[in-house]
Amino acid sequence: MSTTLAHAHHYYDVIISGAGPAGTTCALALKDSGLKVALLDKAEFPRDKVCGDAIPGRAVKTLFKINPLYEAAFNSFEPKLATRKTSLYYKGRNISFNWVGAAYTSARIDFDNFLFLLARDNSGADIYTNTEIKTVTKDKAGFLLTAKDGRTFSCSMLIGADGAHSVIAKQLAGRTIDRKNHVGSVRAYYDNINGLDPNTTEVYFNKKLLPSYLWVFPLPGNRANVGFGMLSDEIAKRKIDLKRLFYEFIQQSPELQTRLGNATQISALEGFGLPLGATEVKISGNRFILTGDAASLIDPISGDGIGNAMLSGKLAAEQTIRCFTNNDFSEQHIHTYNRALMASIGKELKTHYYARRVLAGAPILLDTVFLACRTPLLKSLIQKGL
Repeated sequence: MSTTLAHAHHYYDVIISGAGPAGTTCALALKDSGLKVALLDKAEFPRDKVCGDAIPGRAVKTLFKINPLYEAAFNSFEPKLATRKTSLYYKGRNISFNWVGAAYTSARIDFDNFLFLLARDNSGADIYTNTEIKTVTKDKAGFLLTAKDGRTFSCSMLIGADGAHSVIAKQLAGRTIDRKNHVGSVRAYYDNINGLDPNTTEVYFNKKLLPSYLWVFPLPGNRANVGFGMLSDEIAKRKIDLKRLFYEFIQQSPELQTRLGNATQISALEGFGLPLGATEVKISGNRFILTGDAASLIDPISGDGIGNAMLSGKLAAEQTIRCFTNNDFSEQHIHTYNRALMASIGKELKTHYYARRVLAGAPILLDTVFLACRTPLLKSLIQKGL
C-alpha cells in the first residue's frame, strides 16, 4: 500500500522508518508476527544509494534465515556478480585472497529495489514512500511521527532504519557525527575497465594515506564502482579535497592507470558518509531500536554496512516480537537486542577498530602483512581475521 494523502493520521503497532536493507529485512522478519506494521521511506523506489556496492555473505545468510524461500528469489535476481577473490595492491606488489563463502557485488539501486519489492510483496506491511519524517514526539503509548507533508503516524514501537543521517537517531538518541569514527567517501561508476575480473574485488593502498584505500568493485556489463574513503577527522585536519584526492590517487598508481586509463567515467563523483561501528553508541531505548547505519554498525576495516544492517534488522524484529509478547517496552527489556547484536558482531567491530588504529600509527605493518602472505599458513590466518 502506498499513499500521499496529506494531513492523514495512521496508527500502527510498529513503524519502521527507512526501507533500505535494515528496514526491509526487519519488515520481512515481522511477517508472521500478527502485528500491524508500516514501512516508511522518504524516496520512491528504485532509488540510488551512494555506496561501495559490495554485498557480503552475512547479508544473504540473514535473508535466507528469515525464509529459505528467499534464496530462490535472490538466485533469480540477475544484476549481481559473485565475488570469488579480493586482490590488494601496495607499492607495486599484489596479494590475493580467495573467498569460500558467498559474497556479491550489485549496484545499490538494483539490490535495494530487490529487497524493497521482496518486502512489498511478502512482508504484509503497509508501505509509504515519499514520506520524509521531520519530527518524532514521544508519549506514554509510543511515538508520534510527523512527515514533511503534514501526515502523522503513531506507533507503540519504532524502528530507526533511516541511514547515516537518521532523524530517529538524532532525535531519540542525541546522535551527532563523531569525526574520529566517521568516514567521508566518494564513488563514481566507470565503464570499459581494462582487464577487470568480474569475480574479483580490488583494493589499492597508498603509504601516505593509510589506512584509507581506493576500491574497484566490478559490476555487470564490465562496469565498476570505484571509490575512496578517509576518516572525516583526517579530512578536516589536513583540509583535504576528497574529490581531487580521488583522481590524484588514480593518476599516481600504475596499476590503476592500467585499469582505468582508457575507461569512461559514466557517473558523477558523489560523496557519502560512513558512521563506523567503532565505539559504543546508544542503539535502543524505551520503545525504540536503531538498526543499520542509524546504529553506526559499519565495519571499520572493510567499510561493509549491508551485512550488519540486515542482521540488525532481523534482530530488531525478534526483539519487537518479544516486547509485544511480554507487554514490556522498557529500555531494560529492549537492551536484549543490544546484547544479541554485540554477541554477533561486537568482537569483530572492536578488533577491526583497533586494527585500523594500529595501521594508521604504524604503516610499516602493511609491508609486514604483504611479506607474511608469502607463507600459505600465515596468509590463511590473516584472511580469517579480515
